[in-house]
Amino acid sequence: MNPIILSDMIIIPGPASSILGEAIAHHLGQEPVFISNRIFPDGESYVKLPSDLKGETVVLVQTTAPEPDRKIMQLLFMARTAQDLGTKRIIVVLPYMAYARQDKRFLKGESLSFDIVLDLLEAAGVNDTILIDVHSEEALDALKSKHRMRIHNITAIFVLAEYVKKHGYDGAYSLSPDIGRKDIVEKVSMLMGGGFAFFEKVRDRYTGKTTMIVKDLDLKGRNVVIFDDIISSGGTMARAIEGLKEQGAGKVAAVCTHALPVPGANEKLKNAGADRIVATDTVESIYETVSVAGLIADFLKTL
Repeated sequence: MNPIILSDMIIIPGPASSILGEAIAHHLGQEPVFISNRIFPDGESYVKLPSDLKGETVVLVQTTAPEPDRKIMQLLFMARTAQDLGTKRIIVVLPYMAYARQDKRFLKGESLSFDIVLDLLEAAGVNDTILIDVHSEEALDALKSKHRMRIHNITAIFVLAEYVKKHGYDGAYSLSPDIGRKDIVEKVSMLMGGGFAFFEKVRDRYTGKTTMIVKDLDLKGRNVVIFDDIISSGGTMARAIEGLKEQGAGKVAAVCTHALPVPGANEKLKNAGADRIVATDTVESIYETVSVAGLIADFLKTL
């Protein structure tokens, strides 16, 4: 089937998402328009956009990990320059949004970094921002009313579920690592066809050791997929895998949208018994990768 051509949008990949941006453009029947960029010896970024963007709708695709500060600055330079060039509309695709986990203040004087980054994007002239599996949709909803910029959060969990279902996990049990993602994992379990549950942390009153278990569920011999938004330290996911193996589960797949593994995280997951680790290409990943290009392209068609 030939792709739908959206000639009224120009797809401009940023330096952090050149491959993903190009794939999005191809899904839309276009060729991407690349920018010029380089890093000066002192670490500053240089960005140059095509000059003939007046009256155009541009889609800037730029992830923000690793090196979030540099990549956010590059994105802001791109957006403000697009505004200066007289674009009609600026849409930003942020496959992974850095600072989204800093979405509330626990101590007086702490920066609400998530909101500050949104403010900066709006000030740079962005009309729409597309996020993928933001860390807390509840926190995002609380901030949306403060912004004129339209903010959209789409989920990659169904794309991931389709992939693992086709690769040995059809009928597998779907699990959420905590109650926070319970609702979305419950929905995806209907696609997977194997039921759903979420983990609970149980602390041994004598040793103090914390174990993650699924209560009142016989998982012996059952394949299981754990769906999460981020793998970073790997600690939560590793404890979940260990808990499943102790309960007699069969194959266990650790699946996330954003793979941001710190040193040692991969070893934790492997040592815990992960049979498969799958992530998307919202950031460059060391794991088995599923692309979100089609997901993003389909959403752009609705704007």
